[in-house]
Amino acid sequence: MSEKQVSFEDFRKEQKKRERKEKLCNGVKKCTDWIQNNKEIAIGIGTFAVGAGGSMIKGLAKRQKVKEEKQLKNNYSYDRSLGHYWKLRRELTNEEWIAIDKRKRNGERLGDILAELKVLK
Repeated sequence: MSEKQVSFEDFRKEQKKRERKEKLCNGVKKCTDWIQNNKEIAIGIGTFAVGAGGSMIKGLAKRQKVKEEKQLKNNYSYDRSLGHYWKLRRELTNEEWIAIDKRKRNGERLGDILAELKVLK
Protein backbone atom coordinates (compact mmCIF):
# COMPACT_ATOMS: atom_id res chain seq x y z
CA MET A 1 0.00 0.00 0.00
CA SER A 2 1.19 3.47 -0.77
CA GLU A 3 0.30 5.85 1.99
CA LYS A 4 0.77 9.51 1.38
CA GLN A 5 3.43 10.91 3.64
CA VAL A 6 2.63 14.32 5.03
CA SER A 7 5.44 16.60 6.05
CA PHE A 8 5.37 18.36 9.39
CA GLU A 9 4.93 21.77 7.71
CA ASP A 10 1.92 20.57 5.73
CA PHE A 11 0.42 19.13 8.90
CA ARG A 12 0.90 22.45 10.74
CA LYS A 13 -0.64 24.40 7.84
CA GLU A 14 -3.69 22.14 7.82
CA GLN A 15 -4.00 22.43 11.59
CA LYS A 16 -3.82 26.25 11.44
CA LYS A 17 -6.38 26.27 8.63
CA ARG A 18 -8.78 24.17 10.74
CA GLU A 19 -8.22 26.45 13.76
CA ARG A 20 -8.96 29.58 11.71
CA LYS A 21 -12.09 28.02 10.28
CA GLU A 22 -13.24 27.03 13.77
CA LYS A 23 -12.59 30.54 15.12
CA LEU A 24 -14.52 32.07 12.24
CA CYS A 25 -17.47 29.75 12.79
CA ASN A 26 -17.46 30.51 16.53
CA GLY A 27 -17.34 34.26 15.84
CA VAL A 28 -20.25 34.05 13.41
CA LYS A 29 -22.26 32.00 15.92
CA LYS A 30 -21.57 34.50 18.73
CA CYS A 31 -22.54 37.39 16.46
CA THR A 32 -25.82 35.78 15.38
CA ASP A 33 -26.66 34.94 19.01
CA TRP A 34 -25.98 38.55 20.07
CA ILE A 35 -28.13 39.89 17.22
CA GLN A 36 -31.00 37.61 18.20
CA ASN A 37 -30.77 38.76 21.83
CA ASN A 38 -30.36 42.50 21.01
CA LYS A 39 -32.47 43.09 17.91
CA GLU A 40 -33.22 46.78 18.60
CA ILE A 41 -29.57 47.70 19.09
CA ALA A 42 -28.54 45.61 16.08
CA ILE A 43 -31.05 47.43 13.84
CA GLY A 44 -29.66 50.81 14.91
CA ILE A 45 -26.06 49.75 14.43
CA GLY A 46 -26.87 48.10 11.09
CA THR A 47 -28.61 51.21 9.78
CA PHE A 48 -25.67 53.40 10.77
CA ALA A 49 -23.13 50.95 9.32
CA VAL A 50 -24.94 50.73 5.98
CA GLY A 51 -25.20 54.52 5.70
CA ALA A 52 -21.58 55.11 6.67
CA GLY A 53 -20.36 52.33 4.38
CA GLY A 54 -22.37 53.68 1.46
CA SER A 55 -21.00 57.19 1.84
CA MET A 56 -17.45 55.85 2.18
CA ILE A 57 -17.79 53.78 -0.98
CA LYS A 58 -19.27 56.74 -2.85
CA GLY A 59 -16.36 58.96 -1.80
CA LEU A 60 -13.77 56.36 -2.74
CA ALA A 61 -15.38 55.77 -6.13
CA LYS A 62 -15.44 59.51 -6.85
CA ARG A 63 -11.79 59.91 -5.83
CA GLN A 64 -10.77 56.97 -8.04
CA LYS A 65 -12.68 58.37 -11.01
CA VAL A 66 -11.02 61.79 -10.65
CA LYS A 67 -7.60 60.12 -10.36
CA GLU A 68 -8.18 58.09 -13.53
CA GLU A 69 -9.38 61.15 -15.46
CA LYS A 70 -6.32 63.13 -14.35
CA GLN A 71 -4.00 60.30 -15.36
CA LEU A 72 -5.75 60.01 -18.74
CA LYS A 73 -5.35 63.74 -19.30
CA ASN A 74 -1.65 63.72 -18.38
CA ASN A 75 -0.60 60.54 -20.18
CA TYR A 76 -2.68 60.73 -23.36
CA SER A 77 -3.43 63.36 -25.98
CA TYR A 78 -6.65 63.15 -28.00
CA ASP A 79 -6.52 63.79 -31.74
CA ARG A 80 -9.95 65.03 -32.86
CA SER A 81 -9.23 64.61 -36.54
CA LEU A 82 -8.50 60.89 -36.14
CA GLY A 83 -10.60 60.21 -33.04
CA HIS A 84 -7.51 58.59 -31.55
CA TYR A 85 -5.59 58.89 -28.27
CA TRP A 86 -1.81 59.23 -28.45
CA LYS A 87 0.06 57.76 -25.47
CA LEU A 88 2.75 60.12 -24.17
CA ARG A 89 6.03 59.26 -22.46
CA ARG A 90 5.67 62.14 -20.03
CA GLU A 91 3.44 65.05 -19.20
CA LEU A 92 3.88 67.91 -21.65
CA THR A 93 4.95 71.36 -20.48
CA ASN A 94 2.91 74.50 -21.13
CA GLU A 95 5.43 75.67 -23.75
CA GLU A 96 5.10 72.38 -25.60
CA TRP A 97 1.29 72.63 -25.57
CA ILE A 98 1.50 76.19 -26.96
CA ALA A 99 3.85 75.03 -29.73
CA ILE A 100 1.54 72.10 -30.52
CA ASP A 101 -1.49 74.41 -30.75
CA LYS A 102 0.34 76.77 -33.13
CA ARG A 103 1.43 73.91 -35.37
CA LYS A 104 -2.06 72.38 -35.36
CA ARG A 105 -3.50 75.73 -36.51
CA ASN A 106 -1.00 75.64 -39.39
CA GLY A 107 -2.50 72.32 -40.51
CA GLU A 108 -0.05 69.75 -39.14
CA ARG A 109 -1.36 66.51 -37.70
CA LEU A 110 -1.07 65.94 -33.95
CA GLY A 111 0.59 62.54 -34.40
CA ASP A 112 3.32 64.02 -36.58
CA ILE A 113 3.93 66.86 -34.12
CA LEU A 114 4.19 64.51 -31.14
CA ALA A 115 6.49 62.16 -33.05
CA GLU A 116 8.74 65.07 -33.96
CA LEU A 117 8.88 66.19 -30.32
CA LYS A 118 9.79 62.57 -29.39
CA VAL A 119 7.18 62.34 -26.65
CA LEU A 120 5.23 59.37 -28.02
CA LYS A 121 5.54 56.11 -26.15
